[in-house]
Amino acid sequence: MQQFFLILNRTFEQLFLKSWWVILFGLLCFIIFEQGMKTHRQEYARLQKHHRDLEKQRKEAIMLQEKLMLEINSQSDPAWVELVLMKGLGLVPEGQTKVFFENLSTASHDR
Repeated sequence: MQQFFLILNRTFEQLFLKSWWVILFGLLCFIIFEQGMKTHRQEYARLQKHHRDLEKQRKEAIMLQEKLMLEINSQSDPAWVELVLMKGLGLVPEGQTKVFFENLSTASHDR
């Protein structure tokens, strides 16, 4: 039995000494693979963040498009035209009085 272990030990040493370059090559391949995987994970995380940002921009663009389509579709509505004239140009319908409120901090600085 002892002789068996001695032969096994000697065989192992001979294989290790003759094939050290295979073990070294395997370790080198493993290190290169791990480095590549690290780079891959970083790139994947960056692309996921970019995808989330693009999805957010897409949703905002769709909301803006819907708002603009609603405004375009309501241009034939007289109430909408009146509202635009009141908000955009500051016009008031006949029979109504336009009232301005002066900012108190601005009024005190002007005096």
